[in-house]
Amino acid sequence: MIRLTLVSFMNAFFPVGCGDTLSKIGLLVKAKRLDMGLRQSDFKSSLGISEHTLRKIENGSELVDLRSFMLVLWRLGLNEMIFGSLDGVENTSQITKYATGEDRHTSLSSKRVRLSKPKAEDF
Repeated sequence: MIRLTLVSFMNAFFPVGCGDTLSKIGLLVKAKRLDMGLRQSDFKSSLGISEHTLRKIENGSELVDLRSFMLVLWRLGLNEMIFGSLDGVENTSQITKYATGEDRHTSLSSKRVRLSKPKAEDF
């Protein structure tokens, strides 16, 4: 019973800092769309997303699929502003200690966390 409650809590948990960031991005998205003179209905049609999804992004909801979120940022030219700090990340020590060679993504994708097998005396 306690485990089920903890699982329910973790499924509903969303860090305040993440919520604040999404709220700021939502404000930026709306301001940029307005600055470009785009109506929600026209903008959502050009991307193939629903108006409901666009409203959720502009309101900072965490319940938006990543594809729609990234399409909106890309179309408004905001992806560089939001994710600019990722430039060169593939050459940082956090990546290079696990990935080698030219194609770091492929090299890193094969890595797994291996847990030791439990022993009978552990029970």
